[in-house]
Amino acid sequence: MQGINNELQQIQANLVSAAELSDEITGEMLLKRQIREIPTLVEPLLPKVGLACLAGSSDTGKSAFLRQMVMSVTAGLPSFLGMKINVTHRCAYYISTEDDEIATAYLLSRQNTDLDIAPADLKGLRFLFESENVVAELDRRLTAHPADLIVIDCFSDLYTGSMNESNQVRLFLNQYSRLANRHQCLIIFLHHCGKRTENFMPSKHNLLGSQAFEAKMRLVLELRNDVADKTVKHLCCVKGNYLSADYKTESIKFRFTENLTFMETGERVPFENLVPISTDNETKYEYIMQLKAEGLTLDQIAQKVKYKDKSGVSKFIARYEKMKGITHG
Repeated sequence: MQGINNELQQIQANLVSAAELSDEITGEMLLKRQIREIPTLVEPLLPKVGLACLAGSSDTGKSAFLRQMVMSVTAGLPSFLGMKINVTHRCAYYISTEDDEIATAYLLSRQNTDLDIAPADLKGLRFLFESENVVAELDRRLTAHPADLIVIDCFSDLYTGSMNESNQVRLFLNQYSRLANRHQCLIIFLHHCGKRTENFMPSKHNLLGSQAFEAKMRLVLELRNDVADKTVKHLCCVKGNYLSADYKTESIKFRFTENLTFMETGERVPFENLVPISTDNETKYEYIMQLKAEGLTLDQIAQKVKYKDKSGVSKFIARYEKMKGITHG
């Protein structure tokens, strides 16, 4: 009798184990999905699901850029600044901790002077101006109204711990990661770069705080001002594992209007041309001109100065000479 009981207990244990594994994901299952590319919300930059970040120094237009993005997504526009939009719900949530309801209404109206979106087309754009219990509130709202995109403006107002405490930053972001996966949407955090980082090349290391923040992001974008023209902005991808190398070495150049909207130019600019002229650049310029005088081609010079191709060398020379007022008679 005891033996029968032991067998029954073993059978029950096996059944429990099988039940626990019923939601197991196998390599076979994943391969059968035949996913050939990462699904995107804004093609090819923004993934459909996960965490992303837009960072930059003060007065670069970060909030304006993200407002224009959520307006484009919820209005059902075919593209955002020349990049195809793939929406499912035409719904987005914007968590604003810096601008209140009146200020946001003014800013939306100002940007819409250029965008000309009918008010009824933005009914899927929902704003939250409270910073308490944001995750629980979003979870509740997303259950009722699923969304394509959530913008957190800004991260440092919601996270009240030390930016240098990696474990705390990771725990804070984990709850948003779970939220994004549960509701199959993208969450973008507006974040800040450190002081004087605009003097350096665009980089994920320019972000404030611990490496844990950047590590949790599937995509990190840095927005910065042009060094010579205040009406020009540069969007730089400084982290994006699924993007081509071009997106990680050249900015996407935009024109910034008086109504705080971004306009595409179709131009790309090498990252090295986005930093102010310095002694290092003067040395580089003199070195390049010396190599030219020695008869080297621009392709050969590009290899020596570690540029991707000769166009980067040409643009560097033109930009340097323009800023220094150098003319050739």
